Amino acid sequence: MDLSQYLEIFIDETKEHLQTLNDQVLVLEEEPDNIDTVNEIFRAAHSLKGMAGTMGFKRMQRLTHDMENVFSEIRNGKMNVTPNLVDVVFKCLDAIEEYLACIVEASDEGDNDNEDIIELLNDCLAEAGSAESSPAPSPENKAVAAVKEEEVKENAEKTENDKHKYLNIQIADFEKNAIAKAKAKNLNVFGITINIDKNCILKSTRAFLVFKGLENIGEIIKSSPSVQDIEDEKFEFDFSVLLVTEKSLEEVKKTAGGVSEIRDVYIGEFDVPSDASVISSVQNKDEKKEEKKVENKKKPAAKNAGKPVANRSVRVDIEKLDVLMNLVSELIIAKNGLVSVSNQEDSKTSMQSFNEQIEYLERITTNLHESVMKVRMVPIESVVNRFPRMIRDLSKKLGKEMELVMTGEDTELDRTVIDEIGDPLMHMLRNSADHGLEATIDRLKLGKPQVGTIRLNAYQDGNNVTIEVEDDGSGIDVEKVKASAIKKGHITEEQAEVMSEKEAVDLLFRPAFSTAEKISDVSGRGVGLDVVKNKIEGLGGDVEVSTRLGEGTKFTVRLPLTLAIIQALMVEVCNEKYAIPLNSIVTIEDVMVSDIKFVQQKEVINLRGTVIPIVRLDEILDCPPREEELENLVVVIVKKGDKQTGLVIDNLLGQQEIVIKPLGKYINIHRMISGATILGDGEVALIIDSNSLV
Repeated sequence: MDLSQYLEIFIDETKEHLQTLNDQVLVLEEEPDNIDTVNEIFRAAHSLKGMAGTMGFKRMQRLTHDMENVFSEIRNGKMNVTPNLVDVVFKCLDAIEEYLACIVEASDEGDNDNEDIIELLNDCLAEAGSAESSPAPSPENKAVAAVKEEEVKENAEKTENDKHKYLNIQIADFEKNAIAKAKAKNLNVFGITINIDKNCILKSTRAFLVFKGLENIGEIIKSSPSVQDIEDEKFEFDFSVLLVTEKSLEEVKKTAGGVSEIRDVYIGEFDVPSDASVISSVQNKDEKKEEKKVENKKKPAAKNAGKPVANRSVRVDIEKLDVLMNLVSELIIAKNGLVSVSNQEDSKTSMQSFNEQIEYLERITTNLHESVMKVRMVPIESVVNRFPRMIRDLSKKLGKEMELVMTGEDTELDRTVIDEIGDPLMHMLRNSADHGLEATIDRLKLGKPQVGTIRLNAYQDGNNVTIEVEDDGSGIDVEKVKASAIKKGHITEEQAEVMSEKEAVDLLFRPAFSTAEKISDVSGRGVGLDVVKNKIEGLGGDVEVSTRLGEGTKFTVRLPLTLAIIQALMVEVCNEKYAIPLNSIVTIEDVMVSDIKFVQQKEVINLRGTVIPIVRLDEILDCPPREEELENLVVVIVKKGDKQTGLVIDNLLGQQEIVIKPLGKYINIHRMISGATILGDGEVALIIDSNSLV
């Protein structure tokens, strides 16, 4: 059976279980006596173990099995949850994430056995065992002990019966002949009885894995119960098989016992009953075929070639798919209507029907677009739910007490945006934890709460989603930022003197800029906020910083809901068509050339009391100079955060819904062009990136 077809499902479900484990262990750290949380962790670990075993990932299976053992002891009241145990469990989760990363990259878990972590888990179990005191032998305890002794006795008797169960397998004449043939070829014939753990949920799956393992080293000629009954789970917790193989008894036992949740394996030589006829060892053609079949069985299955697993699935509500299906059926009706119109002979009636069908088609495509967007939408929760664990680890590493408060996790974004915002948000949170929040002792001196707070808030604002990362720390010391920028050569002292507070704060987004006094694995390398800015602007968004010294800092990120289909204003510059995203446009103005002034040798206009710089697109796009200067200019006012800029164009063509197409890696173009779109007449129009122009 080819298990690689289930790899993507395994990866998705493993990520879900890992997130559950991270969340629940964080809860357990705060509430060590919460038995519901312990049960939830045990179930998730048990599921992970079973999934890893089914897929053949033995190292992950072993680690999760040992973790499951620890929580089994906690459930039974034999262990207590300690800070040390929580740290060890988090190390386990990190190791499982490493295994998962290897599986995603190469369809293989790698070769790291994580023996040190397994040893730590076993140490926790050993400490709990040594600390457990035996209760005084009260009458009740004696009664319990008697019951347990009886159970042990019954189990021992059953075990002895199981050992010999394979001796009672009833075999037919043709099976006797097959056994005799195998003996004549000096092959081993083993009777094997396998006992499955009584807590096993999927008995038939475990049996299948045992069969699969045994068939790789030999040939199964008989099973009891039958294979069909085992598949249908019509058996207790044990079954028996007859195996013909070249392998030794120890190798066979190791193979059968290597499957998770197999309690015992009993194995012995199976002797042919005395009435069986002896078959000549001379091989005929049929025997050669039989031998070839056994040889093929012995060859191990080829491993996956190591191709990275593209995990880009989205879970969709069935109701959304029903709406899509309904719209597609309406699209087919519209197509049939257009075909019918094309066959009409009366041109006047035909044109009227054609216009009606086009309007109908337009309504359907608009609804289809909205429905597809809803299908692509994913809650931002899928990105932010890993941050509480990160803040917990940073709290321990930096020696600061801090908490993360998240709101708006159900805010939805397009999947393409969701995939990209994880790193920028992580950098901002790390920045707040390291640079923003003060040390605990300093907070107490300032009269602030002992525990620092970082807030992450997300909400939808029109066609954009806003994400805020705010802390109640020390704020940004603008003078310190200026001093650091002068020292690193980013600005001169003269520039620093005339620089506003906002311009100074924007220096933090310069490449290789850091105010950290020493380099650590958290900060100080100058890699962080410049990455945030580039990534977010690459997504068509923008990021702002507002700060108050001594009170805290807030990062505000605005992102478009989707990157696939947008509303745009179509404009014309030098007889070429361009698209400007509608969500960045504030207004469109008709400006007299005589109203244009110069400030610091740059053209500006005074629009209702606001001075706005203007950019002539024809100059930036290398258009030939005009023969005569116009008296009036059409200016599109665009914004980026609180900054505004006027783009001078030739003509307005109107609003249009456009599909964004990437330019591809072969076209090396200035950042002012963010992509292209194909118009209704087949012409290609470039999309202006107003953010970079601002």
